[in-house]
Amino acid sequence: MEWVWYVIASIGAGVGTGLAGLSAATVMVPMLIVLCPSFSGETGAYQATAIALASDILGSAVATATYAKHKNIDLKRGWLIMSCILTMCIAGSYVTFLVGNVVLGGFTLILTFCIGIRFLVKPDTSRKNPVEKGAKLGWKGVLLSVVCGIPIGFGTGFVGTGGGMMMLIVFTAFFGMELKTSVGTSTFIMTFTALIAVAWGIFGKSELAATAILMWGAGDAAAALIGIPFGKHKIQCKLTDGKKSWEGSIAMVITSFAVGVFVLMLTQGAYLPRVLLSAGVGALIGAATELFSPSEYDTVTVPVMILAVLLILQGI
Repeated sequence: MEWVWYVIASIGAGVGTGLAGLSAATVMVPMLIVLCPSFSGETGAYQATAIALASDILGSAVATATYAKHKNIDLKRGWLIMSCILTMCIAGSYVTFLVGNVVLGGFTLILTFCIGIRFLVKPDTSRKNPVEKGAKLGWKGVLLSVVCGIPIGFGTGFVGTGGGMMMLIVFTAFFGMELKTSVGTSTFIMTFTALIAVAWGIFGKSELAATAILMWGAGDAAAALIGIPFGKHKIQCKLTDGKKSWEGSIAMVITSFAVGVFVLMLTQGAYLPRVLLSAGVGALIGAATELFSPSEYDTVTVPVMILAVLLILQGI
């Protein structure tokens, strides 16, 4: 009989992620804990959260690609809150590791209940006059990003659920984003919070997930800053779109490499030749993936490929 609840939870998670920007864990975790005896044991809440987050990577990635294709992601206003959320997500995940199963399960149910009540009371949080997409992030936006990003990130890392809906409230009510853009931006961020959680839970390597995201973020920014104004030599290949330049790709490799070396030495203090090899191969694979991926998908494919390289070369 449990398989029926598995199917219902999966369908609900998929619909919720694509339609409303819900984290898959928001739907799946409470159902698995409450309705499925297999998850009632000592480690039931941890197992339910791990399964939900693993599915969240693919679910959020697919939703992100769809929203990106229709240009409904706004990272110019969302990059800072994303950074705060990812950082505090790691801290929250570590605290979860220290507490008991009962505490985690209780917090999951309470948070889901509170979010549900919030949207029953006021389902529409959008403004009448949403802010233009890509608008500059002012000092109020910076303050809101930090104040809201820290608790959302910690709560998402600790409970493993609720981040998508909390971000949706912040983006619509405080940042003034249009609803579709808010959903797209929140699913984009959720892809990486889930990636960090799974990298930690399965491989015990959360720092590698963070390294991969930072290498992609810094490298992608460098590629744009150098490639757009100075990219005179376009890369001509059947599998590329013909818009990317050698200058931008080289800038991405160099920047990703430098960030990778710095973060790996800071978080692991590993053997230097091994760090140089991991960062170098990761930067090259990341740049190659960015070059051959369609523009609406590279925000997902690049960090995932870099993470795969780091996991292999740093030792799973």
